[in-house]
Amino acid sequence: MVDGVRVVSVRCRGIVLLCLLQLAGCSITQSGKGFDLVDDNKYEEALPYFETAANEDGSKASAVMASFLYLSDYQIPRDIEKAKEYYQLSQSLEHGRWDQYLDYFMPLANAKILLYDDDPGNDEEGTDILRGDRYSEYSPALGLLAKSYAFGKGVDKNIGISKALFERSVDYDSEVYSAHHYSWFLAVHPDAEFRDGARALELIQEVMEDDEESKQATTLDTLAAVLAENGQFDEAVETQKNAIDRLIEDSKDYPKFLVWKSWLECRLKTYEKGLPWHYESNQTPFVGSAGSQPCVWKESP
Repeated sequence: MVDGVRVVSVRCRGIVLLCLLQLAGCSITQSGKGFDLVDDNKYEEALPYFETAANEDGSKASAVMASFLYLSDYQIPRDIEKAKEYYQLSQSLEHGRWDQYLDYFMPLANAKILLYDDDPGNDEEGTDILRGDRYSEYSPALGLLAKSYAFGKGVDKNIGISKALFERSVDYDSEVYSAHHYSWFLAVHPDAEFRDGARALELIQEVMEDDEESKQATTLDTLAAVLAENGQFDEAVETQKNAIDRLIEDSKDYPKFLVWKSWLECRLKTYEKGLPWHYESNQTPFVGSAGSQPCVWKESP
C-alpha cells in the first residue's frame, strides 16, 4: 500500500484474458512477442513490443494492451496520460480479423482511466461503465466496482453493496485474485463496519494454496495484515518481514517495486506495537505509485 495504494502483484486479469484470446503461432510478430512476455509475467519487457505494434503495425489489440499495462501499476508505474494515448489510438484503429472481442475490453480500459485520473468529475462515468450488464459476471470489473462502493468513488458509499459485489467477484473468479483483493480490504478498510477478520482469513488461506501467489510480496503483505486484524501479531511480524525480504529480492529485477518498501516497513512497526494496520479515513486505494508519497512512521502519542 502506498499512500493508500495497493500494488497489483495480483496480475492484470483482463490482460491475461486478452492473452488467451490471441491466435496461436503469432509469437513471430511484435504483438505476439508482447503477448508471450505478458504470459511469462514480464510486463515491462512486453510494453515496447505492444507500442511498436500499435504505432507501426496498426495493431488495435496491441494499443489496448499498452493502455492496460500503463494502468496496471505493476512493473510499470501507472501513467494515465500514456494510458489515454493508447486507448485513444485503439479507438482510431480498424478492427483486425479477430479483434471483435476488444469491444468488450476497451470500455474497461476507459473505466479505469476515468477512475484513476485526477478529475473526480469523471468517476461517475467510470462506475457507470462497470455497472453495465456485460460485466455482471466478470470478476475484475466487479472487484473494481466493489472498491468504488467501499470508498464512495463515483457512487454513494455503500458497504452492503460493496461486500455483495466483492463476494460476487470471488464467485466468478476461477483464480485467486479476487479472493486476495477482498481479503485485503476486509482487513484494512478504515470502517470497522466493513472489516471482517474471520472472512479475510478464510480468503487469504485460499490464496496461500496457490504456489505462485503465495510467494509474492503483496500476498505476504496481505496475509500479515489479516493476521494482525485477527490479533495474531507474532505471526504478522514474521510474515511482514518475509514480505519485505521478498520485495527487496524482486526489486533487483524491478527497481520500481521499492516505492512500496516504506509502507511495508510502516506496517511492520504497527504490528510490532501489537496493533492492526488500517487505512486512515482520508486514504483511498485509487492513487497510483507515481503519485504516492512514502510512509513516514509516527509514534502514537
